[in-house]
Amino acid sequence: MLRLLFILSLLVSSCNGSTKLNDSSQTAIDYQKQLAPNSFSADSLLSGIQNKINQTFIQSLILHNDEELIKLGDKLNALYKTKNQNIILYWQAYLHYDTSIFYLQQNDKKKAANAIDQGVDLLKNMKNKNSEDYALLAMLQSFSIQFQNMNAFFISAEVSKNIKNALEIDSTNTRAYYVLASNDFYTPKKYGGGKKTEKYLLKAIALPAQKIPNNYLPSWGKEEAYEMLIRNYIQNQQWDLAKKYYQQGIKAYPQSYMINQLASQLVGK
Repeated sequence: MLRLLFILSLLVSSCNGSTKLNDSSQTAIDYQKQLAPNSFSADSLLSGIQNKINQTFIQSLILHNDEELIKLGDKLNALYKTKNQNIILYWQAYLHYDTSIFYLQQNDKKKAANAIDQGVDLLKNMKNKNSEDYALLAMLQSFSIQFQNMNAFFISAEVSKNIKNALEIDSTNTRAYYVLASNDFYTPKKYGGGKKTEKYLLKAIALPAQKIPNNYLPSWGKEEAYEMLIRNYIQNQQWDLAKKYYQQGIKAYPQSYMINQLASQLVGK
């Protein structure tokens, strides 16, 4: 996904930390159950919503226009007012993330900061967060650090806390491991970064993108983990491993631009 090429160049470092889980895993909302026919009236807007957001983001970048992003946000907001479901808040926050990246690409840091703050606030205020919610919150908070000054250290601690929360609720969440790896990958080596990137990424790609296929739920993270793992090996000149996981990644995601664009760096290695 083209969106991720921008994300990878913009993510910032965060420090590791630990804390006790704030929301009990017993009260976390299971999105699979929430989307069951008897408990959730599925809306066509949410069908394939991750792809809809990604395509809207790409279209907006091409046109240099935020109109479609705003329209999609309005639709999700209206849907939440009628359904009042956490899964809708999740996708609203995900859209704010992409919207922030869009504004950053348009050199409008004020709007970019405002968009990511809105996404963070939606997730922070969400009740009964599950592992997916915590993983997305950690990713948004990590992205938001670049707009912070005095609060950067505090937010870094929040990122670490929320990744830990995500994994305590679900230790098999591939997105949580991807965010954990990203956190380590972008932490400068002088602050201890990069030591566990490989470990976390190998864990991420070993897990399914979704336990049960469902186009209402998130599937991001595994493709990104392959790309980052290959790039990590390239940076460390571990060419055999880079080529090995490039082959695995491209087999799993043959249409992936983000993985395919690494091929030129492996030629002759």
